[in-house]
Amino acid sequence: MRDYGWIPAGLGRGLNPSGEQALDWGEHEFATHRYQVRRLIEQSVELLGIPEKAAVLGAGNHGDVNLPGLAAQFQQVTVIDSEDNAVDEWAESAGGFIASRIKSMNRIDYTALDQVQYYEEFEELLANQASASALSSFLRDCAFRVRRHEALSYLKSAFSLVVSSGVHTQLFYVDALERFAGYASQYSEQEIRQIMEAMSYLRNSLITDYNQLLVRMVKAEGRIVLWTDVVLLDEKTRWVADELYSIPTEKERTAFLFQSFGKYGMEAAVWGLKDMHERLRPEQLQFHSWIWHTESGKSYLTAGLSGRPKS
Repeated sequence: MRDYGWIPAGLGRGLNPSGEQALDWGEHEFATHRYQVRRLIEQSVELLGIPEKAAVLGAGNHGDVNLPGLAAQFQQVTVIDSEDNAVDEWAESAGGFIASRIKSMNRIDYTALDQVQYYEEFEELLANQASASALSSFLRDCAFRVRRHEALSYLKSAFSLVVSSGVHTQLFYVDALERFAGYASQYSEQEIRQIMEAMSYLRNSLITDYNQLLVRMVKAEGRIVLWTDVVLLDEKTRWVADELYSIPTEKERTAFLFQSFGKYGMEAAVWGLKDMHERLRPEQLQFHSWIWHTESGKSYLTAGLSGRPKS
């Protein structure tokens, strides 16, 4: 990665300026999940003009994005999370240029569901055994209600790099399924399908809105980077990874990959990737895929995308 005038002399990417033992941010890993994420981001930074400010959505306490590396490349790095994290405490303890360049924004509602009282109303409908039609209407209506509110409107065109770190499959849907699971027994199979279809409709709408949020946040000629888990590799799908690496050409591998996404991919991930792909310019568009072996023991076929938004 390139050096710029604001990088302190003698401080490399990922180093703790105080000289103390630093957290492991994966900067020395090779061919791992964090290596692939880092490579995608580094290649994107190389294609920027002057990297001024970066935003990372979904970084968590100690996640997949090398925050010290970004801090060494950008004048400011804003870490945005939907939950609490310890980024501020870590940056303060690290001291030096990291403390001055990294800031954290916690409990940010990417979807605006909080602002339309979705969670309270959904729980109330479930607790009162609302009909499937009433639940479906409520869920579909929320897709329109949230669009009256613009998340992070004060950060419009604020960043030269916007990174989405594994957010798409975490938006709304998993939480909605968990909330509904405790009440599913009071509905018939047909009613459950009706409610699930409404959930999917709202999920896809929120993912589209989230992608639009990423586009709004980036400056003209800036870049968006995102990655997401796409296919859970289990007994039925593990052959996909084996087959992928046996295909000889990049063109054939890419075609096989997208075919596999369509057949076995999580709908939230596939919808998010497809929608963002359509929003990005074809020139200097980057696409990578890799296998992510998680600490929980699960493995995912994962995809990363980077490019400049269309005008």
